[in-house]
Amino acid sequence: MTILLHFLRDLVLAFLAPRATLVAENLLLRQQVVVLRRQVKRPRLRPFDRWLLATLAGRFRDLLTAVLVVRPETLIRWHRAGWRLLWRWRSRRGRGRPPIDMDLRNLIRRMWRDNATWGDDMICGELAKLGFRVSPRTVAKYRPSGLARGRGQRWSTFIRNHLQQTWACDYFTVVTARFRVLYVFVVLSLHRRRLVHVGVTENPTAAWSAQRLVEAVADSDEVPRFLVHDRDSIFRGVFRKRVRGLGVRALITPPRSPQSNAFCERVIGTIRRGCSDHILFRDERHAQRVLREYASYYDCRPHRGLHMQAPDAARHLAPFRRSSGTRIDATPILAGLHHRYAFSTRGSPAPRRTAALAA
Repeated sequence: MTILLHFLRDLVLAFLAPRATLVAENLLLRQQVVVLRRQVKRPRLRPFDRWLLATLAGRFRDLLTAVLVVRPETLIRWHRAGWRLLWRWRSRRGRGRPPIDMDLRNLIRRMWRDNATWGDDMICGELAKLGFRVSPRTVAKYRPSGLARGRGQRWSTFIRNHLQQTWACDYFTVVTARFRVLYVFVVLSLHRRRLVHVGVTENPTAAWSAQRLVEAVADSDEVPRFLVHDRDSIFRGVFRKRVRGLGVRALITPPRSPQSNAFCERVIGTIRRGCSDHILFRDERHAQRVLREYASYYDCRPHRGLHMQAPDAARHLAPFRRSSGTRIDATPILAGLHHRYAFSTRGSPAPRRTAALAA
């Protein structure tokens, strides 16, 4: 910066000086350069010196003979290099096709991560349904680097796809006002965390448990494929025979592993915290009536494991009228093995509720 200021100052003084003074100064400077060339064959030039010499010599061709520090060919080469840099800066533009939007790139990566069995063509077809025309090569370009080739579904996806055919059962105890212990038999459907049956008795047996399971199958009008229970002796003998007779396969948990029947243990804790811990039961009939009433309430309350939907949501929640939106949401199919993508209604005006479905 200092060199440039000194140069501008000398340039202004040169314009104001008389012609005789300029000629004398020019001769003096040339003689000094001749003397310096006797000692230094190749003096070092700064980028500003090169730019100034190349600019003036390129603008005024007659001054090429006045350049004594470098050769004329070197000066012309500097000038051409500066010209190339100038046009490179003027014509700067990204090579290849213009990149797609960041939102679309994030959506492509999201589809790659969510769908284990999809490829380039499948994602292109799904994007075309949303109005995005993208080449399969572009889809492959934005494939996340951490995904393995030939990947399949996860164990969690495999298990959730079979929860609709799986029930779980277990016992827990409550104490009456007269300090009598009652045993509560709970049957839970794992697909929607729905309480299929609740029974109360003072003297539980294998035959009584098997009969309660048969009543649960009759009330729900469906027969599960699997039944999860622990290794309690009450689930042996007659109970196992009745379970096999229904065509149900028993899945017995490992010893001392209550987490293996985690869904049923979780619902038992919910029943305790939401019902039995706040009520004193008079007798078996009173406990049966209260627990059945709570079970009907439980099936229509929001559930955190179901994304704040009720286990029996189709009966207790009114459907929403769809509206247009800009955000894209993914609806899992087969517990996330496939996904359906559509524009979300979040962020749009509140939709109107239609009439609730009949129970």
